[in-house]
Amino acid sequence: MERLKVLIFGLLITFVLSSCSSIYWASVKNSTAEELMVKLVFKTEYGTQVMDMPLKAGEVNVWQYEQSSSESKIMDKYLSSIEISDDSGCYIAFNREEVKKKVKNTTRQIVISPDDFQKACERKVNLNTP
Repeated sequence: MERLKVLIFGLLITFVLSSCSSIYWASVKNSTAEELMVKLVFKTEYGTQVMDMPLKAGEVNVWQYEQSSSESKIMDKYLSSIEISDDSGCYIAFNREEVKKKVKNTTRQIVISPDDFQKACERKVNLNTP
């Protein structure tokens, strides 16, 4: 009988811990001097959702997400990729692993820096050079 009580108590604790979730905020910050178009791609069990947002220079856009307490608190687990472009046609894409690297030191904030676009524009010029 005592074993049954311990088993039921253990199952109850497991259920409570697994059902806990928290609300988090994540953001994308444009640290460049240009307006950018940012496309966030989220992949869930219900399909793919896309959130497009223009970001003026220095602007921050925030979104809210819910995540279980057992998940990583670093970034939205459904965020699959981020695609960013500027008016000159330079384009950057960050996959899930690259997003994790970008938010490593800025918990749940993706900072788009001028260096990111300098590298993207250099590749674009090199591709267009005969």
